Amino acid sequence: MSLFLPALPVFFKIIFLSALLLSLLCRQTLLAGVFALLCCWHWQLQFYLMAQATVLAANQQQALHVGQNPLQHTTLVQIKSWRELDVGDIEVTVSIEHGAAKGYKLRLRWRHAPVIAVGQAWRLSLQLRPIRGYSNPGRRQQEIQALLQFIVAEGYVKPQQPAILVKTVPDRRQQLIAYVTGWTADLQTAPLLLALTVGERQFSNELWRGVQHSGLGHILTISGLHIGLVFAWGYLLTGLVLKSRLVNHLPSSTRSGWQWFSALSAALCYAWLAGFAIPTLRAAAALLLLIGSRLLLRPLNSRYAWQLLVALLLLLNPFWVLSYSFWLSVLAVAVIMLLHWWLPPVPSNGLAKLRYFFIFHLLLTTVMSLIGLAFFGGASALAILSNLLFVSWCSLLAIPVLLFTLCWSLLQLPYSPLLWQLTDWVFQPLWRWLAWSAEQAVWWSVPTLGLTAALLLATAMLVVLALRLSWLPKVSLLATLILALMAPVPRLPRLILLDSGQSTVLLGRHNQLNWLYLDASTTQLEGIIRYQVLPQLRYQRVHKLDLVVIPRLDREMQPALKLLQHQHPGLRVYTTTPVIAGSYPCQQMILDYARAGFAHWPLAAADPCVLSVELAGWRLLLPGLLTHWQEQQLIQRYPNLQSDVYLLADYGRPTANSLAWLQQLSPGLLLLAANDQGAYRYPLAAVQQRLTLLGLPLYHSGQEGALTLHFTEDKLQIIAQKQQWRLRWLEKAAE
Repeated sequence: MSLFLPALPVFFKIIFLSALLLSLLCRQTLLAGVFALLCCWHWQLQFYLMAQATVLAANQQQALHVGQNPLQHTTLVQIKSWRELDVGDIEVTVSIEHGAAKGYKLRLRWRHAPVIAVGQAWRLSLQLRPIRGYSNPGRRQQEIQALLQFIVAEGYVKPQQPAILVKTVPDRRQQLIAYVTGWTADLQTAPLLLALTVGERQFSNELWRGVQHSGLGHILTISGLHIGLVFAWGYLLTGLVLKSRLVNHLPSSTRSGWQWFSALSAALCYAWLAGFAIPTLRAAAALLLLIGSRLLLRPLNSRYAWQLLVALLLLLNPFWVLSYSFWLSVLAVAVIMLLHWWLPPVPSNGLAKLRYFFIFHLLLTTVMSLIGLAFFGGASALAILSNLLFVSWCSLLAIPVLLFTLCWSLLQLPYSPLLWQLTDWVFQPLWRWLAWSAEQAVWWSVPTLGLTAALLLATAMLVVLALRLSWLPKVSLLATLILALMAPVPRLPRLILLDSGQSTVLLGRHNQLNWLYLDASTTQLEGIIRYQVLPQLRYQRVHKLDLVVIPRLDREMQPALKLLQHQHPGLRVYTTTPVIAGSYPCQQMILDYARAGFAHWPLAAADPCVLSVELAGWRLLLPGLLTHWQEQQLIQRYPNLQSDVYLLADYGRPTANSLAWLQQLSPGLLLLAANDQGAYRYPLAAVQQRLTLLGLPLYHSGQEGALTLHFTEDKLQIIAQKQQWRLRWLEKAAE
């Protein structure tokens, strides 16, 4: 109920608690578990919303008292993590140290920040706002990510206001991170070594792409695989020590207890070193459950242990039901248990063992790729090969060598630099594989498949395995998978207006052409291309981008455009002022693509680059650099100019979008790419009044997320991204 309704009233806690007690009295354990989950969900959600409302209200009150003693309007926070954005510009996550929201977190941007460290307590003057992220296809909502991390607001540290360091609490883990960073500074594989020792993934964009293309993200994230590996090695080594003559006189129960305790201590130390990230917490909970059942002499069946673990984790944090990593972790364990049951016992023959290993990894990687396809909209063609090569390599050799080197160095024993060189050499195959994978076009995106269809395919494959069906259902399933994954991208005309804040990013496809309309400032353009345009082109499987229209082009945009041209050679740029090499005036586009449905509506002086595109009989009008005066000139010169879809000029400001212009165009719908938060709400009031007077429907990417428009001759379908995954109670706090 909390998923689809606004925040539930407080008295629902009484209803859920009463239902829980009634279920326990009637011995309905399943219903009792469901109502316990609802109680925990509702309780934690209410506290989260109360903390968010308290923080935002207090910050608003501070803003109203500007000019008074600034020290009275600061917030005491503690540094939890930070990363550098630019020189002297950082993004920092802090926890609130006083008040009703104590323990919750804030995400801040701090310009010209001093030298800071994790564990420091500061008094800062803050400007806060509700969490708001861009909602685009293939990307998770920032609101959900903030909820999972208990971040209640975001904002920035006010410049030229006092920032007072209150105290510095020594952080042992940060000291260890500094040590490891120094030991690995000169090694080529340093990013991998840091990620697998202290959980700090300082990856470049190319390395991130290599991780995605290779399908090895689970290896480079400290999770259940690594915690279980440390536990197993600790258990094995402790067992060898306890079998020595020095301690073989101890009772077997005592030796067994020490063996379990030592292995668990090693695993927990590794989880602490990784910062007790959420995957390590889940793995630690699983180990505690396992050891608890052993110590109580009531070993749990693997199926019941899995069910109990999932239930306990969701009771601990009900919001994990929204976490992709949670479901990937628990479903991976479930698939491993199913395969262990489905496959015959491990043979003793060496060749048969190799065959067993190959089949196990083939099935596991295939099922997990389908599950990953549901969550991430794509899968890697190298995943099976990568896992066959590097899961064993990392588990049996690379990670044990790395952890041994780390322990050796922490004990300050001799020859540590040589051991780090050896570790670097051991990780070289993985490093080279990631670098090679980053350059290959092996990430297969299926944006039209959808989460439900991908999960159904994964479930169908598991059912076929569990029922041990004959070859005919298996062939049918394989054919279905091939059709689902290899289906071509639809070639019907389509537009995608991305949610990109105060900038316009419009991706179009028609007549076998892929084109882009970009209207952004010089300072914004590089970030938009790097973090929004290029990932979206890969997600939409646009292998060749033909042209890009940039009305506001200047020379400083050339480095940003090179990023786009590097991925799409032969790209042509059209603009009002072709001031850089490889750019052309807008009228040239009509000559180059005369048969593609483009039209240019020029003016004799100061041409604003007004363009129209025919999409299955529908006309889209793009305004370029339109002003009131130019609108009047266009009305006089082209009295029959009309459009079915119109992109509002200048983000809905009254500098354009006059009443006469909108009346002449008489569009069936309007599109707007602009911010939905801040000091000004777009479209501005004067323009909004004109739209209301004319009764024109407006689709606002800032309010509805990315907008996808599908065109056919008789229908125009509009899909708003926020409608695809809408949690009503997340909107409540932002109202």
